[in-house]
Amino acid sequence: MFSIIQGTQGQSAKRRGLARHSAAIALIAASLLLGACGGGGNDGGSSGNINIGVTVGGRPGDDFIVAPGSSVGLAVRAGESVILEAGEPVFWTLLVGGAAVSPGVEVFYAGVNIRATTLDSFAVALDTFARFPLASPVPVTLVGTSTFDSAQVATVNILITN
Repeated sequence: MFSIIQGTQGQSAKRRGLARHSAAIALIAASLLLGACGGGGNDGGSSGNINIGVTVGGRPGDDFIVAPGSSVGLAVRAGESVILEAGEPVFWTLLVGGAAVSPGVEVFYAGVNIRATTLDSFAVALDTFARFPLASPVPVTLVGTSTFDSAQVATVNILITN
C-alpha cells in the first residue's frame, strides 16, 4: 500500500472532505484486501509499502493511502512545484500527453512549461509554469516504480489549473 501526503493552494473545504473520504475508503479497501491475502510468511523481501510524501508549493498536506497499482489525483496551480518523495528508492516516470518525458527535459504542452527533475533515488520535483491563463486544466502523470519490487507502482495524476 502507498501512503501519500497531498496539498494544494486554494483547495476548497469540500474537495478536502471528499479527498479524506476517498482516502478512508481506500484504506478500508486495502485493509480488506490485505486481510484476505492469507499466509503471513515472510519471503525475505521488502514489506511492499512505498510511503510517498507530496509537497505542493513548499507545504505538505493530508495523508492518502493508495493500494499498489492504484492512483491518486492532485490539483496544482500553474507556477507551483510538486515534490514527490518515496520512503525507498523509486524510479519516477513523467507522462505528458500520454508520452514519457526524460528527466530534466522541459516540455511545453497545452500552454504549460513542465519539467520533472530527479532529486535523488527517492524524490522527483515537478515544476510548472504558464505565461498566460490556461484554456483548460492540463493533466500530467508521475509514475513511481519501486526499485526493490517492480510490481509496486504508485501513479500520481496531476491536474495543472489556473
